[in-house]
Amino acid sequence: MMNPTQGTSDEGRSGMGHARDPQPTDGAHATRAHDTVAQQAEPEDRALLIEDLRQELDDTNRGLIALHTELETARRAEARLAAIVASSDDAMISVDPVLRIQTWNPGAGRLLGHTEQHLVGQKIDTLMPGPALDAFQAAVEQIRSHGHADSHQSRWRRADDTVVDVAVTVSAMRDADGALIGYSTTARDITHQLAAQTELTTARADREVLAERDRIARDLHDLVIQRLFASGLTLQSALARLTGPTQGIERVERVMNDLDDTIKTIRTTIYALRETHCGQDGRLRTKLLAECEQATEPLGFAPALRMDGLLETRVPGHIADHLLAVLREALSNTARHARATVVDVSIEVTDTSVRLTVADNGRGIDPAVTRSSGLSNLRTRAQELGGTFSLTPNQPHGAILDFSTPLPADG
Repeated sequence: MMNPTQGTSDEGRSGMGHARDPQPTDGAHATRAHDTVAQQAEPEDRALLIEDLRQELDDTNRGLIALHTELETARRAEARLAAIVASSDDAMISVDPVLRIQTWNPGAGRLLGHTEQHLVGQKIDTLMPGPALDAFQAAVEQIRSHGHADSHQSRWRRADDTVVDVAVTVSAMRDADGALIGYSTTARDITHQLAAQTELTTARADREVLAERDRIARDLHDLVIQRLFASGLTLQSALARLTGPTQGIERVERVMNDLDDTIKTIRTTIYALRETHCGQDGRLRTKLLAECEQATEPLGFAPALRMDGLLETRVPGHIADHLLAVLREALSNTARHARATVVDVSIEVTDTSVRLTVADNGRGIDPAVTRSSGLSNLRTRAQELGGTFSLTPNQPHGAILDFSTPLPADG
């Protein structure tokens, strides 16, 4: 028989065995729950991290694209500016604060004849005779004092030592901090502009002269001649009633003849005034201006022309022809031999004479040249007209040609 105690003991052992099997505690349950949550949360954290990185990359890309666009825009603007400077017909030059040339565009080479390699690093006064340099330095002082300078007209020196009339604009160049680092200079050729202004001024003066001639012609016709006619008729009526000595009658007749001659002279004058008005191409002023304009190309610059007095009414045609020939020869000699940069032409008419003066600042009179067919011809012209001719040194250098001849008393 089974011992009850033994059975109980086995059951007890069996129960005890079951009691010794490990059972999950509350701590173990918490650990396993935490691991499960961690395993479930890790993909979400990675997704957030990836999303943040993607957003950062997108922002960086957008920034790089914006920077690239900005740089490309600046590069294109700089290229456009460089193209404008390179293609400009104006001389564009930059200088440092001590006026040394830093850059030199092709337009400057075309206008002034110098090369960039020759002038970069040189002082800008290489391009400027004395008055031009004074004007440029005055513009620089204006910029230093007031921040800007007014444009001015000047004469710059070319590579062949001739000069050119230019309009000059000087501007300040500053760095990012506003410090002055140099000056930008633009020089524009205004030779044709000045010639047009001279022509316009001459044309206006011509119109005033022509208007005055019309007025004089009208007054002579409407007032003077009519009064002379009336005086002649009065004398003729008085002569018909004269019965005194023959000597008195003869005197009245001489006065009447004088009146007729005076009327004829006035009519001739009126005709001449109106004929000149209708034929402007043959006028002396126009021809003198044309001679100076034709000399512009061989000289390399336009001569300055000044005309004083009644050229049209006081200078007869044959003397006018001599004046034009003398001026043509003088300008031709200056262009060929003088190497001048300035030529001043002056024509002065008085009641008794006309004088032509041509002065230049060239090499002057060569003492080795003792004879010249051209100068001999000019001297012969003066002698034929009863005038004078001379060629003397100019001061400080150059020569002065002086041609003078008397005018007929009756003009």
